[in-house]
Amino acid sequence: MEKKKKSSIWWWLLLGVVLAGVGIYLYLEMRPKPEEVLVTETEKVFPDKKEGPSEEQSEAPIEIRKPIPTPTEEDTSTKPPAGPTAEEIYCTKVEKNISEFFIYLDQSKYVRNLTPKKKSYARFKKMLKRLAARPPIPAGEGKDPKILIQNMYHFFRILGQKDLRLIRDVVKNEKDTTENQMEMFYTWLTLRDRCPDPKGLRPSMETLYRYAGFFLNSTGGRAYLFRRSVGVRLLTSYYCILIVHKADRKGINNYGIDILPFIAPLREEMTIYPDFQFQQEYIDKLNQIENYYKGKRQSS
Repeated sequence: MEKKKKSSIWWWLLLGVVLAGVGIYLYLEMRPKPEEVLVTETEKVFPDKKEGPSEEQSEAPIEIRKPIPTPTEEDTSTKPPAGPTAEEIYCTKVEKNISEFFIYLDQSKYVRNLTPKKKSYARFKKMLKRLAARPPIPAGEGKDPKILIQNMYHFFRILGQKDLRLIRDVVKNEKDTTENQMEMFYTWLTLRDRCPDPKGLRPSMETLYRYAGFFLNSTGGRAYLFRRSVGVRLLTSYYCILIVHKADRKGINNYGIDILPFIAPLREEMTIYPDFQFQQEYIDKLNQIENYYKGKRQSS
């Protein structure tokens, strides 16, 4: 009986060992692995979601940003378009001044009465073309009486009565701004070598030279000026001297007009004339031209 009791004790011990071994094995197999412990909260909620980009994301091209150029780097794509040059701005301004002057004339009552259906600028362009087509001969009246007669009636043969009246009325009514107007027209007329003239409106330097010589050196031209006011006569003579001087320096003084004898009398009259705003400027310019010819003669 005692022997049978001992054998049952050993049986239970053996069963306990087996059960303990089975428990240890199951524990080792079922416990979480170290990499499974580091699971984010998102993986707990979405256990099938994998790390890394999706299929669409993996196929998208990688954007490579270009470096922003520094201020010293030249980037022609961001450069503003080139603007007009100072010379182009100057030419545009001179043309604008001329057109605005004729717009102003069209608003004047005396011009509207004379040319009610025609713009004064259009009339001026036609007169300019007629005068340029038949310029006067600025020398040779003493040798050929025909030249003298032609010069005496030059404007009457080329321009109509309404054209001549328009010129006289403008000179008479705009006498307060004569200096500015004549400077403006002189600048515009002598722009041929400096500014574009696509319509060919401005006369050539040869044509300007012949008219300047006509007013200075011919009986008909001087008689025309002495029928005008003193201010108009002096300013016209002044700008004619500038034109002949310019032509002479360009080598196109084809009639050999000597302007030196005209400078001193003109300067004297301009000195005592009280109404010129730019009197000193005129005198200084005449002195400069006079010194040029005196120096040229002394060196020859």
